[in-house]
Amino acid sequence: MKVAINNIMVFIEKDQEKALIKEIEKRGIRKNNIGHIEYEKKSIDSRKKKDIKLVYNITVTLEKELDINRLNNVSLINEKIFPKRRAKEEKGTIAIIGTGPAGLFAALRLCEYGYEPLIFERGKKVDERHKSVDLFYTMDQLDEDSNIQFGEGGAGTYSDGKLNTRIKSEYISKVFKELVDHGAQKEIMWDYKPHVGTDVLKDVVKNLREKITSMGGKFYFETKMTDIEAVNGKVRKIEVQNKNKGKESIEVDHLLLCIGHSARDTYQMLYNRGVYMENKAFAVGARIEHPRADIDRMQYGDYADHPLLGAATYNMAYNNKAEERGVFSFCMCPGGEIVNAASEKGGTLVNGMSYSTRDGEFSNSALVVAVKENEFGEELFSGMKFQRELEKKAYDTISNYGALYQRAEDFLKNQKSSMEIESSYKMRLESHNLNDFFPEFISRNMKMALEHWGKNKYFLSSKANLIGPETRTSAPVRITRKESGDSVSVQGLYPVGEGAGYAGGIMSAAVDGLKIVDLVFTEVVE
Repeated sequence: MKVAINNIMVFIEKDQEKALIKEIEKRGIRKNNIGHIEYEKKSIDSRKKKDIKLVYNITVTLEKELDINRLNNVSLINEKIFPKRRAKEEKGTIAIIGTGPAGLFAALRLCEYGYEPLIFERGKKVDERHKSVDLFYTMDQLDEDSNIQFGEGGAGTYSDGKLNTRIKSEYISKVFKELVDHGAQKEIMWDYKPHVGTDVLKDVVKNLREKITSMGGKFYFETKMTDIEAVNGKVRKIEVQNKNKGKESIEVDHLLLCIGHSARDTYQMLYNRGVYMENKAFAVGARIEHPRADIDRMQYGDYADHPLLGAATYNMAYNNKAEERGVFSFCMCPGGEIVNAASEKGGTLVNGMSYSTRDGEFSNSALVVAVKENEFGEELFSGMKFQRELEKKAYDTISNYGALYQRAEDFLKNQKSSMEIESSYKMRLESHNLNDFFPEFISRNMKMALEHWGKNKYFLSSKANLIGPETRTSAPVRITRKESGDSVSVQGLYPVGEGAGYAGGIMSAAVDGLKIVDLVFTEVVE
């Protein structure tokens, strides 16, 4: 018998395990009847800085059954029974483009049903990819196919590895289980803001690849899809180019497009081949970076260094009602660092990442302003053009790869910062008045949000710095698909994940990969 107990609140200074047992007993369950406790969720209530509590949702397996009606604030768990599925009889050749979360989990799911997909990745395997990134950071030598954006694991590998998501899906537990089975920390199963970290993710994606390979999947790294061919509205062939620029035509029956949101050349090729796409909203701004100690103190007060709390996170949002425009923090990296995320020569931009320990000296987050669809023209790639122009402008301002910086207080005063700053960013930094860099509506909205959030002395202080630009928060286009999963214009072509415009992070992209495979390639067993 399993029961759920939610919202157990335990003061941070108490022995958490003993306190949980007492809370269970208060609800009418004797200690000797507690068989096993599973943590479904653990969060932090820091609204009262002098009385910070950990909040638990738990599942308790009982040794003996009890009358649920005699228990206090305890509910019986009726375990969900998901329908069994099996592969459809007609298989054919299935190709997957991209090894981000969508591509990897789609490949894994296909292999579980007995399919043997071909998986193509323009970038390198994760170990070799890491060398490419290091070479870029130390020598300014950018590999346009293997970098922060492209390579095994996708852009998510070089991030905080955040797994929190707003979506609700039966597939979420599947993703968590696979990540843990392949090397991620078991704590992600219950943490309210689960994260893996770049250092651990590198091993996880390698282990996932090895499992997929052992089940029949075939990986082709440093191999970029350069063309597709459709006959009578159905995909028939793809053209791929290897690292030596040799090209090969491959017949396929199904094509899963799990490209990332930075695959601009692929978007252009698909458009040229008549694949229907549409503009979508995205966001642009800069990273805001603080000393981690300030953010920890902002969130936790005197308990900032408590071992049960770790590096503090935050989530900021401001709504400019007059313009119907949001300004928000995004991809918050506690104890992390700001990195250069360029993938095209002559353009520079930033992103954030952190390691599993989140013990760096700084914490950062994107501070971005919503850009509405078609705001810069009706052309399909008007948003992409806007992103690219900002990246090129930054590159030209610096005269190389790097980033622009400005103290947050100077940004509000519309004055260039005269002093150097301390930062986690390892490449060159150049002082610049970001009011002159961004279009007026972006800088104006950023200032409105900062003034609103600046009521907190830790968030807007002399140590808060803006570093930018941050341009690639999400895909500026969507490769539109039908309810059946197919592209609206090409049968057998399935747009999947973040680059296709159907996800917004590691979890939602992985879920989308699983969902499309079940939808298209399996059927329910009666």
